[in-house]
Amino acid sequence: GAVRPRAFTVPLSSPPMSWNYTVTAHRPSAVSHAVTAAFTGPDDLNLIVAKSTRLEVHAVDGSGEGLRPLLDVPLYGRVATLEVWRPHGAGHPDLIFLSTERYRFALLAYDAESGEIVTKAAGDVSDKTGRPCDCGQIAALDPQHRLLGLHMYDGLFKIIPALAGGTLRSEAFNVRMEELYLLDLCFLAGTPRPTLATLHEDSKHQRYLKTHEVSVRDKALSDGPWPQVAVEASASQLIALPFGGVLVLSEHSVACHSGGAVRAHQVSASGAPTLFRAHGRVDPDGTRWLLSDAAGTLYVLAIGLTDRAEVTSLTLERLGQTVAASAICYLDNGVVYLGSSCADAVLLSLSTEAHEDGSYFSELARWENLGPIVDFAVLDPEGQGQGQVVTCSGTRRDGSIRVVRSGVAFDERASLPLPGVKAMWSLHASGCGGGGGGSGGGVAPARLVLSFVSETRLLAMARDEEEGDHLAEVEEGGGFDTESATVFAASLAGGAAIVQATSRCLLLLDAASLAQLGVWSPPDGAAITLAAAHGTTLLLATAGRTVALLRCDPAAGEPIALLATRAFEHEVACLALRPPAAAPSPPDASLDASDADVPMETDSGGACGGEPLLAAVGSWTSFSLSLLSLPSLAPCGTTPLGDKGVVPRSLAFYAPAAAPHEYLLCGLGDGKLLYFPLPTAEDAAPVLGAPKAVPLATQPLSLVAYTADDGEPLVFCCSERPALVHASAGQLLFSSVNLPAAHALAPFSCDALP
Repeated sequence: GAVRPRAFTVPLSSPPMSWNYTVTAHRPSAVSHAVTAAFTGPDDLNLIVAKSTRLEVHAVDGSGEGLRPLLDVPLYGRVATLEVWRPHGAGHPDLIFLSTERYRFALLAYDAESGEIVTKAAGDVSDKTGRPCDCGQIAALDPQHRLLGLHMYDGLFKIIPALAGGTLRSEAFNVRMEELYLLDLCFLAGTPRPTLATLHEDSKHQRYLKTHEVSVRDKALSDGPWPQVAVEASASQLIALPFGGVLVLSEHSVACHSGGAVRAHQVSASGAPTLFRAHGRVDPDGTRWLLSDAAGTLYVLAIGLTDRAEVTSLTLERLGQTVAASAICYLDNGVVYLGSSCADAVLLSLSTEAHEDGSYFSELARWENLGPIVDFAVLDPEGQGQGQVVTCSGTRRDGSIRVVRSGVAFDERASLPLPGVKAMWSLHASGCGGGGGGSGGGVAPARLVLSFVSETRLLAMARDEEEGDHLAEVEEGGGFDTESATVFAASLAGGAAIVQATSRCLLLLDAASLAQLGVWSPPDGAAITLAAAHGTTLLLATAGRTVALLRCDPAAGEPIALLATRAFEHEVACLALRPPAAAPSPPDASLDASDADVPMETDSGGACGGEPLLAAVGSWTSFSLSLLSLPSLAPCGTTPLGDKGVVPRSLAFYAPAAAPHEYLLCGLGDGKLLYFPLPTAEDAAPVLGAPKAVPLATQPLSLVAYTADDGEPLVFCCSERPALVHASAGQLLFSSVNLPAAHALAPFSCDALP
């Protein structure tokens, strides 16, 4: 029932009350638990990672060398235990069992139709009486999935029986345990009745290994098949073996117990103590295990067996130094995931031969972790009111000082080291129907255009059995000019054609075959410096202070038609096309080729929403902006920027759905962003209103307008301190981005990277 709030009074002479507003500025990044399971499907391999109050689900690719994020689910509680529940065996999806620090449990499944996580069973396993155990909650699953156990209070063991359908009962019961100070426990494999192995310590600080049989009918524990044996005084963990028996991890040895037989192996020849923190199984039969200690040393433990599953030898080998792991998950093909609560999480590729540093692995990927934060300070070095948090993160050799900025988080999906890139554009994938000398049909793949100082590279997604999905250079470029630097590139005419502008000419190409459909060069021979496109309309500027408007239509008799030109008194520094307000459209772009550091501008619009009716042009010497009416290029007005000496470097039209009107954004050379309210489309003579300035960086800004997956228009500001422009509640918002620097950006998506 509802709880009635307790009334209270405040004396009139007391000072006014103050309230604190608390909000999460950074998602939890410390990994406490991680498991592998066939969660999203019986034939899938998933990595499930628990980070405090969040549960992440990743898909492992076919080669096992990469992770693809699938789900990021918030939880109402901090995860205390995480286990895989596999009651139906192979051929069925796995379930995930978790419990929280406030003694709630849940059995989770994946719904393939909705693509969401659903709860199969849930309940409260807290007790009104009982002392919480000092070692924290411990969960243990019966290998035959007859029950599940939780140790949460000293002297008590909570049992949750399983139902015939494979789920868990919502009600649980306690059984008494003689061991008060329990260190670890696990269920043994291959026993007719659920058998529990416990590691406990007595009042004389001696540690023992003991077994119990669990009776669900009698709700009690009885003596197990093994007698109680003393183990090393520093024993800390138990690992149940699939073939029967249990491993006991200690500071000086690793021992295998299987009833009366004991096989031990010394960890360090020097006698130095080793505190193991995490373990992960490599082979399904349990003959190889990965171990990690508190110092970040990674080991592999090999168990020798006879035909009768009797242990003959234990071999422990050092693989190298990495992060201090709190969870180890072997994925496939020699790839292992190491999650850590006090360091970054890493993805490693194991090898049989040692590298130059003596390690037997190489790092494939790394995920940053801020925890644990032992101290921090809030700074505002630029005095712009954008506070930064400087943290002392990590422990021991993994400790570091990190700077945290509030803003938009970008998750890295893939990376490709290519030094020297000056600009880039994406050519979106689309069906193309041919025409104008095209391919006559087909589907144009998603491509990425990279411009360098004196050349251009064209990349596209490729797939093979060895490397899987990857970006590869297009060897047969057709009519695409790869021997010159690209000034501008974009998809036109609904994706059936693409344009490439170099300093010498403008090329119209078929999207599927890259065959040339048309070529246009400036009549006076001047170099092309800028370009912007929307639909089939293309606006470009030359070094001869001329702006030209062209129509690029591969289905027309003249694929590239010159519509109008206009000469300016000063050379053009930036330009942009205003997309029509009738309908949204695919992304387009504009580029200032005269600036190598911030060369790209993108305008968001589409080929099917009509042609633009307005353009904006910024000048180098006059420090002003001009509006041009299309298609005549007649001037609508000129607005001085006011600050002499600061050149406009980038322009973008922005029409947010949550704002009352559109804006013209102008990035300046000193890092400031000006935004002008635009007049309505019905105005015959549009004039820019009074601008407002926002300091975002200290270097020139390059604006990239694009559309998010949910259809929201956004503008990305490239500079040494990137920012994102978006709208909320009718106001423009400027959010910093968790990237150190960005000088170019292009929206890119395909089947492998949706």
